[in-house]
Amino acid sequence: MHAAEPEPEPDEGVRQRRARELRTRVHLAALDLAERYGMGAVTVAQISTAAEISRRSFFRHFGCKEEAVLSGHSRYLAAVATHPLTVTSLGDALAAIDALGDVVLVGEGEPDLAEHRRVALLIANDPAIRAYAVSQDRVIADMLRDRIGLQLPGENPAAIELVADIGVTIWRNGWIRWSSQAGTDATETPAQSHAAVRALFRDIAIAALPADAASAKGPRDG
Repeated sequence: MHAAEPEPEPDEGVRQRRARELRTRVHLAALDLAERYGMGAVTVAQISTAAEISRRSFFRHFGCKEEAVLSGHSRYLAAVATHPLTVTSLGDALAAIDALGDVVLVGEGEPDLAEHRRVALLIANDPAIRAYAVSQDRVIADMLRDRIGLQLPGENPAAIELVADIGVTIWRNGWIRWSSQAGTDATETPAQSHAAVRALFRDIAIAALPADAASAKGPRDG
């Protein structure tokens, strides 16, 4: 009698899909519990039980319970850490940050608007998850600052930090704009919402310039 043939290992695409499905399941379980009890009262053990995984499996995919709720932050942070970011001058740094965000948007596929609205409301109303979101934004901005600074060693460090902070703020507000459409007739995609926020920032920046400088730049230059 021959021994049973070992099951073939799933290819990388299957493994990635399974990991993504598991992360989604854990994220939704964490979101449900945080909405019900508040983030401060929820434990990793509760999330693991609700998602039907072990604590060990939880920590293979998430560093903490807050990260499980804000899984989008971790994806953006990973992109900021690993995706090419080429900056030749301070003037093109913000565009480079926007382009990096576009890579993340493509990777998001077709996110669930109602789910994003739930996350946005939780950030707005739960002090624990809001504090974590703010801290993650700071980590991302610092990482962008450091990467840009390495490519522009002669630039003013304060200017580089300001550009990094603005880039993260625009990114965050793009998601806020998109998630606010839940329950309305609006039909923007996440990419369109982010583009609209970028355009709004340019309009505000141009309006803040002295009249002669603003007229010289034009409404969509720079």
